Amino acid sequence: MDHRLIGVAPNGARRTHTDHPALPISPEEMAQTASEIVSAGAGLLHLHVRDDSAGHSLDPVRYQESMSAVKDAVGDHLVIQITTEACGIYDRDVQIRTVETLKPEACSVALRELCPADDPSSVDLYARFLADCHQEGVWVQHILYDVADLDRFRQYRSDGIIPEPRPFILLVVGRYTLHPEHWQPEFLKLMNALHAPETSIPDWAVCGFGTAQIAILTAAAALGGHVRVGFENGLHRPDGVLARNNAELAHLCRASLESLSLAPMSAAGARTLLRV
Repeated sequence: MDHRLIGVAPNGARRTHTDHPALPISPEEMAQTASEIVSAGAGLLHLHVRDDSAGHSLDPVRYQESMSAVKDAVGDHLVIQITTEACGIYDRDVQIRTVETLKPEACSVALRELCPADDPSSVDLYARFLADCHQEGVWVQHILYDVADLDRFRQYRSDGIIPEPRPFILLVVGRYTLHPEHWQPEFLKLMNALHAPETSIPDWAVCGFGTAQIAILTAAAALGGHVRVGFENGLHRPDGVLARNNAELAHLCRASLESLSLAPMSAAGARTLLRV
């Protein structure tokens, strides 16, 4: 049976308890969520941490507190992936310094944030950061938002700027500001670009938004992709009912995989696949 990695993004950079009381913010809440999503079939936790006002933070100390709490709760049953999201607050130096300080097992990096333009200084900074991650054994997930991002990534890989022999990308389908059911044209455009002969990126995942996220992930899994689900991208089940917690969304995602005769990939399987 083929396997797909289920990543869970439990909180994101913007939502708080006012959006959902079960949205995890504190290390203790994140540890509880970690236990629940492992039972639901997740193999990866996409981790955001918050400051004292529940605002987005890239503070290494806060990351370490949450990472330790999660590891105490689930051991090595989750790949813990820290985000480097800027959220309009942080610049590239802070984003890079966070990863260099923590040397986490995994991190996510948006191409358009770490390398917003093709000028030599931006590309050189991006290349040096990725080379350092590769040397330190930090698995990087490259976040791409559209076909233009995918084309740039493909070119950088061809130019040797992407050092991983099997890079792993996350394609973002939809936005908070778009109607969640209007995802098919964007999804098809991304899939056509991804599966073009010149692209050749075997390891990829998708995340979607709102009530459509399970439908988006099911379509991606059917085409060979891995998936990321969670409150960062949507709080509701496909029927529009508010999900109880992140684990309920992960369960729905697992059920969609099983309907395709696919099985959830464990963290150990992900580490083997991704050479972590």
